[in-house]
Amino acid sequence: MKDITEIIETTLKNLEKNNTISTPMNFEKEFYSILKKTDLILEEYVEHDDIIDSLSNDEKRFFEKNDLSTFRDLAKILSNRITESEIKKFLKDFSYFISPSINNEIKNEINEVSCQIANEPNHLINNETIRNLRKLTARRIKSDKALFNEKTADVKKLILFLGDHFKKTLKQNCITIEEIVDIKNDINSLELSNSSKDDLNNLQNKLINVMERFEKTIELNREDIISRQTQNDYLYEQIEELQCSLNKAEEEKSIDYLTGVLTRRAYNIELDRVEEHFRIFDSNYAIIFYDLDHFKKINDNYGHDCGDSILATFASILNKLTRTEDIISRYGGEEFISLVHYSNKLEIENYLKRVKNIITNNRFVYGDVKINVEFCAGVSFRENYSSYSEAVKKADSLLYQAKNEGRNKIVLDTNLVF
Repeated sequence: MKDITEIIETTLKNLEKNNTISTPMNFEKEFYSILKKTDLILEEYVEHDDIIDSLSNDEKRFFEKNDLSTFRDLAKILSNRITESEIKKFLKDFSYFISPSINNEIKNEINEVSCQIANEPNHLINNETIRNLRKLTARRIKSDKALFNEKTADVKKLILFLGDHFKKTLKQNCITIEEIVDIKNDINSLELSNSSKDDLNNLQNKLINVMERFEKTIELNREDIISRQTQNDYLYEQIEELQCSLNKAEEEKSIDYLTGVLTRRAYNIELDRVEEHFRIFDSNYAIIFYDLDHFKKINDNYGHDCGDSILATFASILNKLTRTEDIISRYGGEEFISLVHYSNKLEIENYLKRVKNIITNNRFVYGDVKINVEFCAGVSFRENYSSYSEAVKKADSLLYQAKNEGRNKIVLDTNLVF
């Protein structure tokens, strides 16, 4: 067909042939289906295709699944989007959601960012805005930890002060007891004359009894002070041990001690965040399983220390090639897993090629030994699956496919192998 007139005529014939009423909507749908089969370019339908390209992944899937094509169809999809007023309503509480739990020093900055987004809601998914929110969150966490450490130090100071006070009080009470004992002995040793003995004997006995009770009371207080001092010292030691344990546990649960990347536990926590971004913002990411080839032979031939060194170096290379917003974790043994975000799948291919080029074209050095290291990888794109569990299962199966097909391979779920 050479011009629009022919397309119009063909459209009307097809509608008549299919016993379809020539309403504007039916005409537009049939007209567009014919237009796509020609080389003719119309400005309206260039704009139509541009709008389709701007849709989110979920909107595109809905558009294709329901065989939609007209501007009216597009209008229905766009009308279902969240409005600016709804975003602004959410942002009223947004600053509360990310406010520091302890330290409020950066609260004004958080409120300022929230106001900026409220004034221009489209900035909510702007890369620069997301980076700023990440930085603020990191500062919030760091600030809370610092304040927690300060308050712990204050508690220690208070306990030390109380300890000194107990010791001082104990020392003072020791002197008092000695004085009381001396007074009691002096009273008891008084040699009263016969003339006064009858009159003062009862008084002497009463004084001795009072002094004995006084002595016992102070002795009990002294023992109580000693006990409290012991408890105080024990409490101080417990706080010291607890803080060390907390610091160590925080580090151990997040960072693998050998490789310096995330532990499996920390990975699962980060995964929840990535999955939430995927659902809310259509943030596409790839799941990459790595496994070092013939790693057991390296351990057998050169020792486990050498194997540990290679694991640490491999993890370090992955860390340097991966952006801060992406995730690297030791999954177990010589297996690693990455969650890498992308806008275009070609970015993932280029990233994997860089990793493979560095690993396979360089030799790992351990003492006087230089070792060639190779690896396999399986890659799945999260958007191709209905759940993370399906996607990670596919990446795992592709990894084993790479192993079974001769190793030193990277297999993607797009059927690409390199």
